[in-house]
Amino acid sequence: MEITISSRKFKLDPELRDHAEKRISKFTRYLEPIQEAHLVLAQEKYRQIAEISIRAAGMDLVSREQTTDMASSIDRVCDRVERQIKKVAARMKTRKSATKTIPAGSLVAEDDLHDLEVEEEFAPVVVRTNRYVKELLTVEDAINHLRDRDWDFLMFQNSRSGKVAVVYHRDDGNFGLVEPE
Repeated sequence: MEITISSRKFKLDPELRDHAEKRISKFTRYLEPIQEAHLVLAQEKYRQIAEISIRAAGMDLVSREQTTDMASSIDRVCDRVERQIKKVAARMKTRKSATKTIPAGSLVAEDDLHDLEVEEEFAPVVVRTNRYVKELLTVEDAINHLRDRDWDFLMFQNSRSGKVAVVYHRDDGNFGLVEPE
């Protein structure tokens, strides 16, 4: 972020410049990337004016404050712009996290599940997971595969019976086996 500080009819001392730069640099916490920030400090009679314009995320945010003390003008203008930045960041966050609505009973990949919303409130969605080993395995080998990959279940072809079987973790810490009769 490029920070530019200029002054009109006002002598800018280094302490005030450092104070302003610290306050402005904190804006990147809420919104990235901020391309530039321009702070104009001016003195008109008894008024100390601080005006800031920030260019970020394709928009310009501008704020202006005036008090009798320049440091408080800087603080107030930074607080005001910070509120604007938080609003913009929240708006952008809700737009990015907008969920897609799908009909009930649809087939969905497991990775896409958190981005979706089902049309009916308690309707199930079929979640596709690939937990299948194509080679012939014994039950013991299947359990070892399950442990190695940290999966919840594994579908495999049993080498003893030749049938497709499922090994899964049970709630009591043991393993379960499902085979067709």
